[in-house]
This record gives sequence, C-alpha cells and structure tokens, in this order.
Amino acid sequence: MLSDRSYMRAPSTERGTSAHVWLISSVIAGYVLQLFFQFLQARPGPDLFQRVALSGFSLRELRLWTLLTYAWVHDTRNILQIIMVVAGLILLGGELLKSMGPRVFLILYAASIITGGLFWSVIHWRTGGVLAGATAGICGLLAYLAWLKPEIELRFLLFFFIPVAIRPKIFVILLACISVVASGFYEIYGAVAPFAYAPSSHFGGLFAGWLYYRISQGGVGYFFRSRGTASASFSMRNQSIKTLDSTQLADLTPSKQREHLRAEVDRILDKINSTGLNSLTRDEKEKLNQAKNLRS
Repeated sequence: MLSDRSYMRAPSTERGTSAHVWLISSVIAGYVLQLFFQFLQARPGPDLFQRVALSGFSLRELRLWTLLTYAWVHDTRNILQIIMVVAGLILLGGELLKSMGPRVFLILYAASIITGGLFWSVIHWRTGGVLAGATAGICGLLAYLAWLKPEIELRFLLFFFIPVAIRPKIFVILLACISVVASGFYEIYGAVAPFAYAPSSHFGGLFAGWLYYRISQGGVGYFFRSRGTASASFSMRNQSIKTLDSTQLADLTPSKQREHLRAEVDRILDKINSTGLNSLTRDEKEKLNQAKNLRS
C-alpha cells in the first residue's frame, strides 16, 4: 500500500539525487562551454550564445527552443549570476526533492524558465535585447517552496555581511513586488540598470511556481475556487475519515480494522505529498509504522 505512492519508494530518492546532480552539472557545463567559445573567438557574444540565448529576433525566426535553452548560458562578465543559480539549485533542490519526485522537479524548473522567458519576451518584443541565465527557474522553485513549506526560515547574508532570517512566503512576495517595480522602471521606462537585470523574467518564474502549487493542491479546479471554498473542501474530506481510539478500534473485526487503517494511511500520504514528512504528528507516524506490515 505504501509502495503504491511514488514519493514513498526508496528508489525515488536515488533517482531524484541523480537528476539533481545532472541538472547542476549541465548548468556548469554550459557555462564552461560558453567560456571556451569566447576564448576561441576572443570576443563576447559568440555564435553559440546567439543561437541559444532568448531574444525577440530568435522568436520571430521561430527558434522556439530558446525559450528553454537561454537558461544554459549566462553573463560571463558577472560571475555572481552563475554562482547564485548553482547555489539556488543545490539548496532548493535538496529541500524540494524530499517532497516531490525528480520528474516533477524538472518539469517545474523547465516551466518556470519558459514562463519567465515568455514574460520577458512580451516586455521586450519591440525594444529588443537578449535574455540569458536560469534565474527564472530558481525563482519558480523558490515560490513553490514558499507556499509548500511556509513555516521554514530562509537565512542568508544581505550584502555578504548582514545576517537575515525571513519566512520564504514573505521573501517571495517582496521579490515579486520588487520585480514588478523594477520591470516598469528599467524595462518599460528605459532607465539604465546598474547590471544585467531582467526583472520581468524573475516575476514570470515566481508566477509559475505559485501557479503550479495552486494546481498541484487540487487540480486545475482549485485555481478557480476561492481560498475559503478550497479549505472547506479539504476539511470535509478529512472529516469523512472518522478517527477511532484504541478501544473502538479493538471492537471492530480484523477486516474493518484493515479498512480503517488503509483510509487513515491514504489521508496521511496525501498530507505528506502536500506538506512533506516533517508535518506529520507522532500519532500519524505510528500509523505509518503499523501500515508497513499491512498486506494488500
């Protein structure tokens, strides 16, 4: 019964780790290959960069793959960009793969990159420019984590020396607001940014992560329901499983006990899928231990 759930199988962790490592390795390899081509041609912007990076011109030529491949080239004049991307993949991937499989993790990462590229393309369709970097993918993972585990704290050094601890949901909301304002000031109004900055793609990535969380909690219909309606539906579903104490459970026949335990375990597994293993109570963990010996 437990093995029917993909996120409860032991091999999933191994596959998740492998996918995680391969993704990080591919990002680093793309950056190294980019540096190699620049060294050969002794000038920035080699043909490889132009073919892989995203621009309005590439989309008008129907090179639609650039909506995804732009995440594998970066600004080689700003090494902090690639450092932040790799660090984000290491930290967020290690946390998210505990509650989602490698396939879903990669789909969310790719969807965030594509959505960030689409948002950026709408803003820059006429004004031009080139987009490179996987920051939108990191933003999508961060937004999903912020809503999936709002109770954790993000700890980092602001300006590399000021320690800061903040809830991820608050951080994502602040980042989204900054991205909207910066997009209007730098991308639409045309002010000169102090460094290569694409806030519209960041906002697109955040939007993709938030949207995926909403959809994953109850299908597409969840997105169109109000928060109160969705919460009420979830409560009714939980209340449909009546919790029995040890005395009441002992009065049931063995087949009824097995049926009750199956229903309880299904509810607990749904909770793990939504909020992770750390959200379980002691009683719920004991029920999972009891279910290990249950035979279909």
